[in-house]
Amino acid sequence: MVSTDRKAWEQEQRKQRLVEIAEAVFFENGFEGTTLPAIADAAGYNKRTLYLYFRDKRDIFLAVVLRGLEGLREALKRALEAEVPAGSGLRELAAAFFDFSIDHPEYLDLIMIYESRYFIYHDRDASTDPDSHLERCQQVSDDMARLVTAAIETGMTAGRLKSDLTPRQLMLILWGQIFGVMKIFRMRRRHFEAAFGIGRRALFEHFVDMVERSLTA
Repeated sequence: MVSTDRKAWEQEQRKQRLVEIAEAVFFENGFEGTTLPAIADAAGYNKRTLYLYFRDKRDIFLAVVLRGLEGLREALKRALEAEVPAGSGLRELAAAFFDFSIDHPEYLDLIMIYESRYFIYHDRDASTDPDSHLERCQQVSDDMARLVTAAIETGMTAGRLKSDLTPRQLMLILWGQIFGVMKIFRMRRRHFEAAFGIGRRALFEHFVDMVERSLTA
């Protein structure tokens, strides 16, 4: 007789396998081009099986996004752990974001869709299931916002960063700038260096230099 713990473990393994398969389908077809039947076909199941683990397409999409968000959060954490004592951490955070975006461009695409469609940045419903994929995505997004905000606050307190904005306000501006730059890099990735006379990494470093100068003047 299979124990309850063993059965739960097997169900979780099957669910994670479905997320991996769904991830490949979303990466290939994008959010709009992905359907539950396509995921079911790729997994070798019927659509009813998917509903045993996920409520709908949004739910399985958010399960995939969660993997990307967790990977990005870990990259940002590692960047701060390695940060030199004299810095604010912003340059290291920016470099970590750049590397993650270049190494995992499909995740970046899906995270941007999540940010624009599903992320709730204020006055969230307290009754939301804390274990839902949406709430777990929200929690990771909040963690990253706190990481960046804390780095900014540290820099301001030490006098290394100057701004009329609050740390949280500045975090939002910098987050938007970096997302925007990486989105442009993603859209124009083909023949980038030939077209602009500079590689993406080198241009990104110039961008970070400009931001740093504007905050230390």
